[in-house]
Amino acid sequence: MRINKFLVNAGLADSRRKADELIKASRVSVNGKTITELSTQIGDDDKVLLDGLEGKSREDIYIAYNKPRGEICSHKRYGDDKTIFDSLPKSFSKLKIAGRLDKDSEGILILSSDGTFINEISHPSKKKTKAYLVSSNVQIKDEDIAKINEGIKLEDGISKMKTTRVSDNIVKVVMNEGKNRQIRRTLEAIDRPVIKLVRIRVGKFSSHKLAQKEYMFIKPEDVL
Repeated sequence: MRINKFLVNAGLADSRRKADELIKASRVSVNGKTITELSTQIGDDDKVLLDGLEGKSREDIYIAYNKPRGEICSHKRYGDDKTIFDSLPKSFSKLKIAGRLDKDSEGILILSSDGTFINEISHPSKKKTKAYLVSSNVQIKDEDIAKINEGIKLEDGISKMKTTRVSDNIVKVVMNEGKNRQIRRTLEAIDRPVIKLVRIRVGKFSSHKLAQKEYMFIKPEDVL
């Protein structure tokens, strides 16, 4: 494990950038020797000290959670709104969220203590797709689907999503973008309001493995 990641995992630094600053400042030692090389690798038997304080690496946590409608994806409570962390063990309260869902949406969320993993899922440049079932109270016609696939102009740019029919008023949407409420705004732009939105897949991980409000431990390879 690279030294900066070790310092973060061990709780000795808030971020890898901060860890790099500590190393450059000659405040970190490995097995009694001060190090300044950022590429230093740490093994299981190495003793790492920051200003004389020993850190022990913690294993990262990876979980999938099937969010119900009505919970918000936030570490802070706003008014009477429940957060996803009200339904999860307290030990998960500081986990990072990969790709939030709005209050009215439901489905799969991936959470982890591993910031690099979260970025691998969340950042559009990584092109990790997410799939959704989207229901409207209006029939979604073939020409509507064609328009969505070609791209719909929104205030913040063009929204283009791979969309296929499931039934008269339900479509499956696959995308790797992440504009705020993008799916809802896209369908509203063609007068097809969304009444239900369920994320059914993140990367390789699909929702059939979890009942609503359940969570499970996963491995990075289950998603990536």
